[in-house]
Amino acid sequence: MGARMAGGPGPAPDPAVGADEYGGLKGLAGEGWRPLALLRLFAIILITLPTYVFQSLVLLLRLPGWWVIPLAWHRLASRILGFQVVRRGCRARGGPVLYVANHISWADIIVLGGLLPGASFVAKAEVAGWGLFGHLAGLHRTLYIRRQSRHDSARQRDALAGRVAAGDSLILFPEGTSTDGMRVDPFKSALFSVAERADEASHHHLQIQPVTIAYTEVNGIPMVRSQKPWVAWLGDVELVRHFKDLLGRARHGVTVEFHPPMTLAEAGDRKHLARACEVAVRAGLERALRSEQRLGPQSTASGEGN
Repeated sequence: MGARMAGGPGPAPDPAVGADEYGGLKGLAGEGWRPLALLRLFAIILITLPTYVFQSLVLLLRLPGWWVIPLAWHRLASRILGFQVVRRGCRARGGPVLYVANHISWADIIVLGGLLPGASFVAKAEVAGWGLFGHLAGLHRTLYIRRQSRHDSARQRDALAGRVAAGDSLILFPEGTSTDGMRVDPFKSALFSVAERADEASHHHLQIQPVTIAYTEVNGIPMVRSQKPWVAWLGDVELVRHFKDLLGRARHGVTVEFHPPMTLAEAGDRKHLARACEVAVRAGLERALRSEQRLGPQSTASGEGN
């Protein structure tokens, strides 16, 4: 119930796939599906249908605690997909938080959506038109932005700040695209303008927390560079094919590290803030890739505990 490529434009859908494949899952019945992948696909559909109905009602009636159902969906989906999450550090508390993370795959949405209650993703505007995926993103109250539209920048900044002022936390992927999971691309400082506006409109400084996500294992074995495409979704790979391949593997080890939060005032300005977050996230990714640790008793299953 999140949004692919949150926080930036990312690679456009492959023209050869067609809009129906993204919106209507055209081609899911094609060849090459492993029994495990089909079983998982069926399970995801089974939990999504009632979730769609109940969450639609919650938003329509403006009921409090709108995030409870999406949080439960992401946690359950993470288990179904075989993500075993090691969480390091603690998420910031005491008010709304702007989480900024590196971006590797659509799987990031599932993992982070199950770890961050009350947080909505920020996504490129095109996601809203991705049929079923766009509807699911909307149920998580995803905010859409057009990064290349200078005319809308002030309005978009105010919309983001308004959500923060209302007490909602936000999740940004400030690289603006996904990577292969071996590096962190430069963070785009324009996406941190919400921190400027939020601080201007409130009596306290918005907390910004860098978050590193790293895919470190597959079926209990440390991943090597050549295996990263099994998880990373890059622009030249069809979504359905990638979805099918990832679902067909038993387990994926994921490390999520929450770094110490910071504020815009501490950083000085949004460019320094973006750089400080980028440095923290990159260091976390390097640690995760270097350690190649195996899951042990200290592991936290996806989404359990806050």
